[in-house]
Amino acid sequence: MKHIQQRNIKIVNELMGYCYNHGSDNVHIDIHKENQKIIIFIRAQISTLSKDDLELLKKSLNAQRCHEMEEYYWNLTGDNDSYSELILVGMMIDEAHVTYVDGEYLEILLNRIP
Repeated sequence: MKHIQQRNIKIVNELMGYCYNHGSDNVHIDIHKENQKIIIFIRAQISTLSKDDLELLKKSLNAQRCHEMEEYYWNLTGDNDSYSELILVGMMIDEAHVTYVDGEYLEILLNRIP
């Protein structure tokens, strides 16, 4: 599979954009490789995230992984502000955990096996 780092960058870029669009000024990103797995952790201070937005984010990121879609469409992420791009991110990852801590911190943990 080609362009692994570029795909990781697109995923992070998409999620950073999501955080900024929901009023975050403080975003922490941690990316590391563990064996063959890429682990991406994002923590953003967002005090105005609605339950509907949170549920839609969880649903989008937990879309079933689809390697064929990823191969052809990964480079399209970041082109506009639609939730369909979050679904594409969901199709590029193996597992997502989304939590909203104390109504102030959005935490997103993604696992991806290239």
